[in-house]
Amino acid sequence: MPKSLEVAAWGIPVYVALLLGYGVLRALRWWFLLRPLTPKAPVSLRIATLTGLAGTMWIALIPWRLGEFARPLLIAKRSEIRASQALGAVAIERVCDGLIVCALFLGTTAAFPARPELAQLTTATAGFTGVFLVALLGLLAAALWPNFFFALIRQSVGRVLPKFGERLIGVAEGLCDGLRALPSVRPLLAFIACTLIYWAFNALGMWVFAQAVGLDLSCLEICAVMAVINLTLLIPGPPAQLGTFHAGVLFGLSMFLLPGEVAEAGARYAFYLYVLQLLSIIVLGLWAQRALDIGISELFSRRSPGDGEAT
Repeated sequence: MPKSLEVAAWGIPVYVALLLGYGVLRALRWWFLLRPLTPKAPVSLRIATLTGLAGTMWIALIPWRLGEFARPLLIAKRSEIRASQALGAVAIERVCDGLIVCALFLGTTAAFPARPELAQLTTATAGFTGVFLVALLGLLAAALWPNFFFALIRQSVGRVLPKFGERLIGVAEGLCDGLRALPSVRPLLAFIACTLIYWAFNALGMWVFAQAVGLDLSCLEICAVMAVINLTLLIPGPPAQLGTFHAGVLFGLSMFLLPGEVAEAGARYAFYLYVLQLLSIIVLGLWAQRALDIGISELFSRRSPGDGEAT
């Protein structure tokens, strides 16, 4: 094997095993947000997990994060949840992830000596944190006072384009209904707990694999690298985040390693992380899509059994 691809024999199987746990936790956690949406016929853990796995694959493969719409479409075809409702659950998930990533970056980098090259990223992260907090307050307001938002649509869009305004209100009703878990303590706490475990799995896998490729990084340093990677991924990019992911890994490693280490072991680390994560996402996604028995043409058709109108 070329030196540029050298990795300890145990590294790949151990990391793949951790990736499986990470992938399943990432997929099933939104079950806690979906259950309150249809209390009389709650969606099963199996369906929620399968749609989460398949949806994660589409997020990875479709550019500019347009794959985020796949999960709501999938869950609408295999449950009584409408796609517009599921979008509310996705919104909660994305805001919580964003806040965790920002807190992780600001918290870990504060533990190390200040570096001038991180000043701009730190400022940007503080800005992202503010945006996510405002978004969280907006989602909470929509969950608690949905009629205010409906009236706002009627008085603005509805006055100019009445038919479009009514359709927009229909989507907004589903979206607000999809935020039902937000003011509810138990499902929200269960979701947050599962999310923290999921991020811990991610950090553990990255730390273990760093040892396999010869990078001497502490768990705290790995958490900082993981935060930098995910900060770069907040910006919509090309299919499979090609190039963006590598840039995040290498920049994160440059905070703790010498340029020569980043160019050699760091590049090796970025290559394997990218390939193994992408392959695990695709393999699990294809298996889940097959288990759901939903073809690509059916997935992106205009109507879903769970939606009363076109999505």
